Amino acid sequence: MDSRTDLGEESSEERFSDGLAQLKRQGASVLVVGSVRAAQRQSICRRLLGQATARVRRRVLVSTTGESDDISDLLETDPDTDTSLTCVRYATQARSAAASSAHTSSMEPDAPSIDGSPMTTTTLSELGIAIASAIDSFEAESDGLEPAELRVGVDSLVPLLEAYDTERVFKFLHLTNGRVRDSDGMVHYHLPMDRDSDVVTVLAPLFDIIIELRDRDGVAQERWSIDDGDLRSGWVSATQP
Repeated sequence: MDSRTDLGEESSEERFSDGLAQLKRQGASVLVVGSVRAAQRQSICRRLLGQATARVRRRVLVSTTGESDDISDLLETDPDTDTSLTCVRYATQARSAAASSAHTSSMEPDAPSIDGSPMTTTTLSELGIAIASAIDSFEAESDGLEPAELRVGVDSLVPLLEAYDTERVFKFLHLTNGRVRDSDGMVHYHLPMDRDSDVVTVLAPLFDIIIELRDRDGVAQERWSIDDGDLRSGWVSATQP
């Protein structure tokens, strides 16, 4: 008896590969979940920002944590002179004393987020406007962006979820994803929580791709899901997708 592949029907693996390839070409919204080492988060971030390709990219990097990450850890570029890079910092002063005491000093809003002179925002609405303005500027400078040329990266959703209820963050993500999608770009966010956590379950429908990260016996692994989780890659080493 002929198999489904023999009859011209794609297997789930083929449909996943084709769907992922199309999303990578056209751009997509991506949620990266799982609590892992910083090195693994940086590795996936570099790939999602398109660092491993010679194609022209225009990037918006958003820091919400106040961590003093050198941008050279993510991109081989000088943020002070690179006109294809915009840095945005979220540094709200509205965090409660209880929230501040629950985190390390690296979460303090006065700490530099990334090298250079990023635009600083203090509210969720300002953050959304800053990201949209950066995209507007790129579009004006380039007279239109090519598919997948725009890459936006947000280092953590945790501070936003601490300062605002889930509904407000949901709306922010919906609007930001839509703005990036209008430019055929790719935006990704990090959320160091389990895939089956309540927050991830609520936010997941907003995203085209969900990437789960984990560490097994010292080996960094990841699993990619598309089509609302109907198609998955299976757990693979972190360098494969």
